[in-house]
Amino acid sequence: MDEEAAHDLPRPRTIEEIAAETGVSVTTVRLVINGQAERYRISARTRQAIEAYIARHGYVIDHAGRSLKLRRSDAVGCIVPDLANAHFARLIAELEEQCRSRGLVLLTASTHEKPERERQTVSGLLARGVDGIIIAPCEQPEPLRFVRRGHRPVATVVIDRAFPETVFPTVVGDNEAGARRLTEQIMAESGGDVFFLGARPDMPSIAARIRGFVEAFGSSGVGERILTEPEGDTASAGRRLMDDLLAVLDGPPKSFISSSLLMLEGALQALLDRFGGIPKEIILGTFDHHPLMELSANRVLSVRQDTVKIASVAFNCLVDQMEGRGEMSSPLQIVPGALYADRQRL
Repeated sequence: MDEEAAHDLPRPRTIEEIAAETGVSVTTVRLVINGQAERYRISARTRQAIEAYIARHGYVIDHAGRSLKLRRSDAVGCIVPDLANAHFARLIAELEEQCRSRGLVLLTASTHEKPERERQTVSGLLARGVDGIIIAPCEQPEPLRFVRRGHRPVATVVIDRAFPETVFPTVVGDNEAGARRLTEQIMAESGGDVFFLGARPDMPSIAARIRGFVEAFGSSGVGERILTEPEGDTASAGRRLMDDLLAVLDGPPKSFISSSLLMLEGALQALLDRFGGIPKEIILGTFDHHPLMELSANRVLSVRQDTVKIASVAFNCLVDQMEGRGEMSSPLQIVPGALYADRQRL
């Protein structure tokens, strides 16, 4: 396309231009765009004229000028350990919808469980002027890290990981109760022969899942059935733990629980390498859900977190802080999950 043709293409109009060319005020245009015409009794004729003009030309908001005027960026940061993790991917998708409904932009980043990278990411988001941060931290979050120089603390909500004595509102799934129920069900189906493969036992969410396993197992030998990997929640960690387990067993385990889908992926790869396939008699337990699990020939039990509710509670709490309405009534919100066996909810 040549420069002259490109010049002739219609361009989106600013709100100010729309107001001038339709003969109404800037406020009226904004109210129509934001769906507030009926509430503020703007006539149907005026609304239709504005909407018809926008339909022909489109509109664009001067975010830079608006941010300077209102001292807001209309941007929210979301920091998670791994964007490839199915649980966090779903949370981000839900948060993105929540942001879009309020005219906000969601900026996402991953830390790969590296504290220094997390600190740099928080600093980078603050430097870009985000209005709030939702974070699944890889270490105890320190309040001073969430303060822009010369400003008050930025609205902050912690998700997934309930660190002790945190000052930030926190929204998590019910990991302990979910793990307890999952373990009890698998023990009933396997005759009590079950192992737990967990990454990062120092993380509050994984520690809670281990507590649930211990509560359900309830014997002095439970410690021998818990294998943990301190480095990270990865498929390679799950593979190493399953290799370690197979090294002390005569054959495949009757059942095992992995602390995440990534750990399950690695554990299954180790079984595939050893036996040339996944022995069909093994009962698999895990947390969260992936559609490919439904294709497995094995019995699969999983605790599915309510990501829609977690995202909604966390986002509403963040907006309350951003708009000066304070924090949640409780500093910790625990959202129950659900236990599934294959496709059936138990």
